[in-house]
Amino acid sequence: MADELQALLDRITDQELKKVDAEREQILAQAKADAAEIIKSAKTEAEAVVATARQEAALFTQKGEEALRQASRDVILALRSELEKRVTKTVEAMMRETLAGENLAGVIANLVSQYVAKQGDIDQIQLLVSPAELATLDKAVKAKLVEDLRQHCDLAPSAAVAGGFKLVFKNSGVMYDFTDQALAEAVGTYLSPQVSAKL
Repeated sequence: MADELQALLDRITDQELKKVDAEREQILAQAKADAAEIIKSAKTEAEAVVATARQEAALFTQKGEEALRQASRDVILALRSELEKRVTKTVEAMMRETLAGENLAGVIANLVSQYVAKQGDIDQIQLLVSPAELATLDKAVKAKLVEDLRQHCDLAPSAAVAGGFKLVFKNSGVMYDFTDQALAEAVGTYLSPQVSAKL
């Protein structure tokens, strides 16, 4: 009876061991499957994170390059603007210096004489000049003009003129601006494309 009991116990133990082995194998298989799924999922997530990081890095690089290009354009535009201002100021100073005193009187007399020679008709001409130079220019211009032109040409002060002059034909209402500012703008406009080309 003890042998039978022992055999029964051995059989139960054997069955339990097989059952436990089967469960263990099933748990191991499930664990391996879960681990493989986790690894696969982790790889997929890692690839997605890397892809996103690459896209963000590429976008960041692109935005950085665009910002750098924009900053370069802004610097060039600011430089061009500053150069144009300096050219205009320099030309204006040169014009103011050139169009002063005897030089200006000579230019005015020559201009009036040339106009009358080409047009034939003598219009009443008014020259608007700087109030500071009125007395000097009045004497110098009248000294350079012949008598019949002196009667048709008079100088008047204008607060709007710092240097140079404005030529007004009274009967026709036409005015030409030969002030230092107007001439500087004209020369500056001519020089601006050349400055831009250098940049």
